[in-house]
Amino acid sequence: MDAVPSMTLRLALGLTTALVYSVCQAQAPTLKLLTFESPPYQMVGPGADDSSLVVGETANTVACAANRAGWATRIRIAPQNRAIHSLERKMIDGYFAIDPSSELDTIAKRSDPVALEKWYFFTRDNRPFSRELRIGVVSGSNEEAWLEANGYRIFLSVSSPAQLLALLKRARIDTALMDERVMNRLRQTNDFNDPQLNTHFVRYAPLYLYLSETFTSDNPEFLGAFNRTLTKCMAGQLALSDEEERRIIKLSERLFAELNSILDIRQIIEAGPRQESFTDVMTIDSQWQALSPFQTPDLAEEILALPGSRALHAWQQSHPGLITEVMVVNDMGTLAAISQLTSDYWQGDEPKFQKVMGGSGASATPGQSLFISPIRYDTSAARFQVTVSTAVPSDIGETAEGVIVIGLGIEDALSEYERQ
Repeated sequence: MDAVPSMTLRLALGLTTALVYSVCQAQAPTLKLLTFESPPYQMVGPGADDSSLVVGETANTVACAANRAGWATRIRIAPQNRAIHSLERKMIDGYFAIDPSSELDTIAKRSDPVALEKWYFFTRDNRPFSRELRIGVVSGSNEEAWLEANGYRIFLSVSSPAQLLALLKRARIDTALMDERVMNRLRQTNDFNDPQLNTHFVRYAPLYLYLSETFTSDNPEFLGAFNRTLTKCMAGQLALSDEEERRIIKLSERLFAELNSILDIRQIIEAGPRQESFTDVMTIDSQWQALSPFQTPDLAEEILALPGSRALHAWQQSHPGLITEVMVVNDMGTLAAISQLTSDYWQGDEPKFQKVMGGSGASATPGQSLFISPIRYDTSAARFQVTVSTAVPSDIGETAEGVIVIGLGIEDALSEYERQ
């Protein structure tokens, strides 16, 4: 008489166990991370303590990419020395957002950049920057490590960016090295709007997530999945300021004028290949993307061998670091000449082509236009860059004959402008 209830009970227990197992399986594993406080990039959330909620652009980027890779995150704030100590002893899974470190490279695996900071020397009274100035920096920061590695003499190290601003106000130091947005936030919250504060661009600083070797060994698929999602998770964060855009426009004007003075771009377009139909373009583009960058497609070999492509390559080589690529595109949106192998053949669906062929974009010179792309990280070159494009005007009508596209290493571009 007890057989049926007993069977029902066993079935119920089995279903409960299966349900609990399914819930446990569905629950994402947790990535344990440390970082340091640096508003607006990473900071303790409102009403939280240093062991709970950490928010900010970089913290959100890391959490987003980890989540897309199938992991939850637990992020805590800690001093840099303690974080490195914890990573060395495998007490945490990872630490961000830091400059490349030869010390950490021996004990951990580095991701693609999770943040891009803009470092400036901030100086009072419009005084030009020189290495002889009394330099202030935050102790244990990425900036301090960079100054030491590059032979700068540090006058004073302090515990927080706010202290640096106070020392600048009291003229206890001549200049402070820090991220532009960190300084802007400090000036707003401390009511320091001195127009005499001078800026000297130093570098774009890509910052990384370091993962312990134990974690990456136990989870070999994670880092690749994390890196692939970073671009989407960083969307909207990598933008040029108005001043930076103005500088890029001025530099690009000079570069386009230089290129046009030594090459006949219309002739390069005429000499390049041209397809008879859009169907042919799409077929070639699919094959091109499937092979590049591991193998050079046959058509790419032909284009690279053209005199125009060789001339573009030589011109790129004459500006090492500054120019990362050059391409000439015909009015169909397909490549007529390239300085190096590209990831695709058809450019007609991209803003760098559509914006200037359609006449929109920032003004470069009368009758022309420029389009500056958002900043993006080029994994193959391991650098951040922008592309700047302009139309190739026709000498017989209003319709442009094509587009010239120049890739610029963003750090080199702004440094180049500073030297002009």
